[in-house]
Amino acid sequence: MEDVKALKNKIAHLETELKAMKKSLGVAAERKDPKAWERLYEVGREISRSWKERKPSWQIISEARR
Repeated sequence: MEDVKALKNKIAHLETELKAMKKSLGVAAERKDPKAWERLYEVGREISRSWKERKPSWQIISEARR
């Protein structure tokens, strides 16, 4: 039984490591639902069009992290 637990832990660790490697190498994330991604893109465009701040959003986020 301990062997099975050890193998499951090793698999979980390797899956986590693989995800991190893919992310660091720039592998595109899998798209689960194309309609959801399209809607997210449209929401982003709406936000862009209505943006009233003089600073870009990335700069506001960066300053908030400090």
